Amino acid sequence: MALDGYLTFGTKLDDSGVKDGLEKLDKTVDGYSIGKNIFSNLATDAIKAAGGALVDAAKAGIDFEASMSKVQAVSGATGKQLESLTNLAREYGASTVFSSSECAEALNYMGMAGWTAEQMTSGLPGVLNLAAASGEDLGTTSDIVTDALTAFGMKAEEAGHFADILATASSRSNTNVSMMGETFKYVAPVAGALGYSAEDVAVAVGLMANNGIKASQAGTSLRTMLSNLAEPTDKQAAAMDVLGISLTDSSDKMKTLDALLGDIRGSFSGLDEASKASYASILAGSEGMSGLLAIVIVKKLEKQSVWYHTKNEINEHNHE
Repeated sequence: MALDGYLTFGTKLDDSGVKDGLEKLDKTVDGYSIGKNIFSNLATDAIKAAGGALVDAAKAGIDFEASMSKVQAVSGATGKQLESLTNLAREYGASTVFSSSECAEALNYMGMAGWTAEQMTSGLPGVLNLAAASGEDLGTTSDIVTDALTAFGMKAEEAGHFADILATASSRSNTNVSMMGETFKYVAPVAGALGYSAEDVAVAVGLMANNGIKASQAGTSLRTMLSNLAEPTDKQAAAMDVLGISLTDSSDKMKTLDALLGDIRGSFSGLDEASKASYASILAGSEGMSGLLAIVIVKKLEKQSVWYHTKNEINEHNHE
């Protein structure tokens, strides 16, 4: 007989053993009916489980494709770039605690911030690490990082560094990444315009958080304070002269936020409580005075746990 290259298998199963067993069960306490129901239920459950898994897998695939379509639309990535981003989302979806669809959503926020495919590729790992460490939603974390990087004038390649800043500051103070993101939303544009670093702002935010000033309240407070110091009224300018506070140094160069707050802290150290409150109100207004006082009246323990460790841990990480 000629062979055509195919193998033929018999598909009829020998179920005589099963039938014989069921017939024996039938002779005792209606065993057949019981056995038949057990096998029937097991088969039904197996089919339902398999069907459910297939539905879930199909839905996950549809969600992922929809998310990547949004990435394509906002970023303009096509061809090999889109293929590369798609593979990237799938790779991290398989190797991290986040799904491919969640990774695609993170890429979507990056695309909305104007990042290129190359920038998304370099920035995604830092965002993933921050979201995993903080327990925050991946899309929200990506939104926080991309917005703040833009405000501070930082590059997409610095996403990992900025993620370290948020992770360190939030772990060293009484706040979290989500609330810090809300704070940065209000203060980062002003701080960035003044040339202040994200590290120094994060430390100030942490000090306010330790005094119960968090999220949008902290952002509004710090923004008001910085805006007033940058463009003071006559009364505020007079108070700054008395306290010896200036945004610039002797060479007329902008001081860092760290140096500025250090000057204010030194000036306030010789004042009584009433004078501290009065000058804080003048410099930062009623909306920002609590934040200013929280930053400049720092307990030794707070300074060591937030001010010192945040900056030094980040610097050490950058030199590894």
